[in-house]
Formats: sequence, structure tokens, C-alpha cells
Amino acid sequence: MSSAVEATSQENHEESSNERLDLNHHLDPAATDMLIPNEVLLKAAISLKDQVVEATWKRDSNMGAGIDPTVYTGLLGTAFTCLRSFEVTGNEQDLLLCSNIVDTCSVSAHASSRQMTLSFLCGRGGLYALGAVAANYKGDHQGRDFFLNLFLEAAQERALPVGPEEGGFGMSYELMYGRAGFLWAALFINKHLGEGTLPSDLLLPVVDAVLAGGRAGASDNAACPLMYRWHGTRYWGAANGLAGILQVLLNFPLSKEDAEDVKATLRYMMSNRFRHSGNYPSSEGNPRDKLVQWSHGATGMVITLCKASEVGITY
Repeated sequence: MSSAVEATSQENHEESSNERLDLNHHLDPAATDMLIPNEVLLKAAISLKDQVVEATWKRDSNMGAGIDPTVYTGLLGTAFTCLRSFEVTGNEQDLLLCSNIVDTCSVSAHASSRQMTLSFLCGRGGLYALGAVAANYKGDHQGRDFFLNLFLEAAQERALPVGPEEGGFGMSYELMYGRAGFLWAALFINKHLGEGTLPSDLLLPVVDAVLAGGRAGASDNAACPLMYRWHGTRYWGAANGLAGILQVLLNFPLSKEDAEDVKATLRYMMSNRFRHSGNYPSSEGNPRDKLVQWSHGATGMVITLCKASEVGITY
């Protein structure tokens, strides 16, 4: 390693260390109402974003078809982070970086032989949604329409609106890979490009299929109106289970019956959480109180309960 590179590396390390010290300086471990100033949080977040870009985009951008083009575990997550950074700071470089990463992921996804789902986190839904939104921010209407048309083409997948009475065509309902993940991608597009960009007559049949699948899955449990299986397990978490699916459903207009089923399912989950910790089981009947992360623990449930409160569902 050259002395210049070593010096730069040392400077970056010292700068990162100084930022951590700045953050620690603002924290009083004895405080009961500890608040971190917004500017400190923003500075730390931007620093983390820069580290993510360094570790992923600058490392992986030349891997071609070997790139993981997903939001959840791949390079598209870096694009999502850059887009959010642009929305907060207005830094045009972040928007340009997001767009460049999306283009690279698009080429990689097209060249890849693996089948990608339609979800936001792990599939084409996220690629097309991020591509359309980034292009729209740039004023690139041709690029926006290109990705939007790809999303609309993918939305013609026959399995999406098919409920359990017709076999469901094997498509799951959860957020990570399934129909809820497709709906989340659609919500992302409508949020940024305007309500109605993706019309209700395209999305509501999928919502109905998700509700129908949940009722079929809960047919043997009178206390819980909605339940879903993913690879045979009745997960509760946000990634593959109830918390994520319910959070997505709460973004759509629900009939009185549908809203009551969602409410009763949330009430069932709350009444069966671990009493000593307040955490939630990762799956139906699982006695292990170990997982607290977004994917399989209480963290994902918090987001769902916040959404329920936001739309006026009380318990």
C-alpha cells in the first residue's frame, strides 16, 4: 500500500472515530430523557451511507452478472440508501449515484439466469420502483416511463390476484418474496409519483387475494382471523409473516369486515406476546424468546402497530 493511500485510510479512520466521539460526547448514560440532536444523527447517518457506498458500490460495481440486484441483501439496497439521503439532504450526487446503481442492477438482473420475484425487497418490483422514482427526481421522464412500464408488465403476472380457492398458483403472500412485497413496491411508486399512478383496479384484487389467503390459513384457529404459512411455518415477523403482511394491508382501503379481521389479528398477536420481555414469537407457537430484529421480532411489529394507529385502528 502506498504512503498516500495509507495516509488517506488513516485520515478516514480518524474522521470516523472523531464522529463517534462527537456522538458519544452528546450522550449522557445517566440521562433518563436522552435526546440526540438532529444534526448529530444526520451526520452519523451520512457517514454510514458513505461507508456503505464504499463497501458495496465501489467494491462490487465491476462484478457484472455476479451482482446481487436486490434491496434486501444486494447492491440495490445501496441505491435505496442513496435515494433516501438525497431526499433528506438534497445532494444531487446521491441521486446520480442511486440512478447509476439502478442501471447496473438492471443490466445484472437481465443477464442473470435466476428467477426474481415481484417484491420490493428481493425482486424486480424494487428494481423497477427505484428506477422509476430516481428517474422522476432527475426529470428524466423517458427513464421514469421505461421502469414504470416494466413494473406494469410484471404486474400482469397471473398468480398475483389468484386466491386460495384457485390454488394460489404457488405464489406466497409475505413481504420478502410474495404478494405483500409486490404491493409494497406499488405503494412506493404511488407515494413518489402520485396516487393513481398504479390504479386501484390493478392493486385491490391482489389485496383481496392476500386477505382470502389469510382467512384460509386461519381456518383452524377461531381466535385469529388471518394467518399465513411460508415454507410450512406460520411466521409472525415482518419479513415472512403477519407483521409485514398486515402493515401492507393497512395502507389500502379496507371494508369494515376486512378492517375487523386485521384488528382482531393484531389483538391476537399482542395477547400472545412474551409477557416477561414484551417481545413477539418469531412464529406461531414458538416458545423461544430470542429474535428481536425487524425480520422476526418485536421491531417489525412496532412498525405495524404504528401504521395501525396512524389509520385509526385501535385495540
